[in-house]
Amino acid sequence: MQHVLAGLLTVVQPANMLAIIVGVFIGMVFGMVPGLSGVTAVSLLVPFTYGMSPITGILLMVGVYCAATYGGSITAILFNIPGDVMAAATAMDGYPLTRKGEARRALSMAIYASCVGGLFGTLVLATVAPQFVKVALAFGSPEYFALAVLGLTVVASLGMGSTLKALLSAAFGLLLATVGLCPVSGVSRFTFGQVMLQAGISFIPAIIGLFAISEVLSRMYDREIQTPHDPEALREARRFSVPSISDIRHTRWTIARSSIIGTVVGMLPGAGATIAAFLGYGIAQRSSDKPETFGQGNILGVAAPESANNAAVGGAMVPLLTLGIPGSASTAVILAVFILHGLRPGPLLFIRFPVFTYAIFVGMFVANLVMLFMAIALVRYLVRVLVVRYEVLSMVILAFCIVGAFAINNRLVDVWVALFCGAVGFFAKKYGYSPAAIVLGLVLGPIAEDGFINGMTITGGDLWAFLSRPLTATILGLALLSLAFPAWVEWRRRKAIPRRTNSA
Repeated sequence: MQHVLAGLLTVVQPANMLAIIVGVFIGMVFGMVPGLSGVTAVSLLVPFTYGMSPITGILLMVGVYCAATYGGSITAILFNIPGDVMAAATAMDGYPLTRKGEARRALSMAIYASCVGGLFGTLVLATVAPQFVKVALAFGSPEYFALAVLGLTVVASLGMGSTLKALLSAAFGLLLATVGLCPVSGVSRFTFGQVMLQAGISFIPAIIGLFAISEVLSRMYDREIQTPHDPEALREARRFSVPSISDIRHTRWTIARSSIIGTVVGMLPGAGATIAAFLGYGIAQRSSDKPETFGQGNILGVAAPESANNAAVGGAMVPLLTLGIPGSASTAVILAVFILHGLRPGPLLFIRFPVFTYAIFVGMFVANLVMLFMAIALVRYLVRVLVVRYEVLSMVILAFCIVGAFAINNRLVDVWVALFCGAVGFFAKKYGYSPAAIVLGLVLGPIAEDGFINGMTITGGDLWAFLSRPLTATILGLALLSLAFPAWVEWRRRKAIPRRTNSA
């Protein structure tokens, strides 16, 4: 309780509260505007956290992460254009409600369910994470190597389409992580004689390029972004208010169930808010006594995915804070902020900086409340941003990308790294590869390398002794299962196709 109060006193300091409020506002805008996303927002803001205190920078990211998850539902409901992939589930019933003239009802339920789900996920985070740390304290270098492998394999095999392409993306990220001086021999690796590359590929410019610059290039190339102009929907959004008591009562059990689902799914590295949203929606439909009404404007179809995807935010922070293993693109960027300030998430973070960790818990709780009140007060005005042409927004984003990449170390090479990674991310998206897996390979590569080298040193170079440690073997076994599971699902799917053809 003492740490909770200390964390609360830290969060309510003016600079930290301002960071949360600004983060929520930015996250809501980036999540709402088609063509932008929460990952783009956190990537752009990483350089700006350099001049902040560590807790202020993390709270800024927390605000963006929480609000961006909700923001995509606004355009999904009003125009059937999800601001982010996870909001596609919300659009299934949110947009039909708008077509019925009930956009205000859908928007109200979206923010209410998002807030409840986010608060629940944060509560579970604050409860589970300190207990999980006790287990994590038993981890040594071999276990951290195994965890890095598990993080790569799970992220590479869940929700990314082709497993092979996802694994190749992660392998490319690992290759980028080897650029620089070898930590054992000091030999230069893949520097091509460039002294500036001896320090390695800076992950912050790489993240800016892979997420922000590549997103702009992809959208401009595909010409996917059409500025939504629906005067009636915009007028309806300006009447935004809190949900009715009857809707709250009608959705209370669906929101509770979806919040639990979202939190559990969020704890699985690689699953993320998108899977949580669709899983919450699917279970709500199957458990409904009127499943045929889903997709036609059922308010439960808005409450379920919104509570699930926002609960997944708190769940996703559990492996990040307790093990230092990011399970999604956004948490990988947040990990970059920790590293930028000389901090490494993991069990020792809870022991050495308990007030810091509890301030993150409290900050996430506050961010969800700020998101609720800010949405009620500002959504009617924020929707006006949607009339700005994406071509204009994209130029502003590119300018911030270049300035941000240069500002970290004042090195021109970082700008070239950002541009190079932007081109890599563009072609990766175009041909079905995963920029998120590349980033995770870049982030987890040093963890895996250090864990393997130190682990082999501990065991005297005995590979069998390295692999036979109970925790290491268990985690590596889970990594193998995570790779085998998608292949098994694909095999079952192909096996079922001939049966359906024959029966037809």
